[in-house]
Amino acid sequence: MLRSNIDVSKGLVNGNMGFITEIIWPNFRRGQLYAEDIPSVRVDFGSDGVHLIKPISIQFPAKYSYGTAERRMLPLILSWASTVHKMQGCTVDHAVIYLGSRLFAAGQAYVALSRVRTLDGIRIEELDCSKLTGKLRAIVKL
Repeated sequence: MLRSNIDVSKGLVNGNMGFITEIIWPNFRRGQLYAEDIPSVRVDFGSDGVHLIKPISIQFPAKYSYGTAERRMLPLILSWASTVHKMQGCTVDHAVIYLGSRLFAAGQAYVALSRVRTLDGIRIEELDCSKLTGKLRAIVKL
């Protein structure tokens, strides 16, 4: 999952998810790594295309206000799962969706299911039909 807005026009925004297809090492050292040794990665973001993600620098205040510290890193984190709230506004090709006893809000199941492009891309993990609720006004409109 991308953790920084890199290029909004290309869909490279915080929260966008993809698959790493290539790691590009500028230098391969056995000892101490330096800032210029951080690899770039090629990521397939699905409909947003394949893009090269390069390391970025982030500055933050040092402890006890003694200047600033800088960290150079790839703006990516592992994302094996995501909440329904995080997926609002996203569209995915495949999803394993939990529809069990831990659903807590009306419409959560609808939001989760409607994020997937096709029915073939949906796998339901645990199903508690009593949790499949919605607001009456929304159900009547259907």
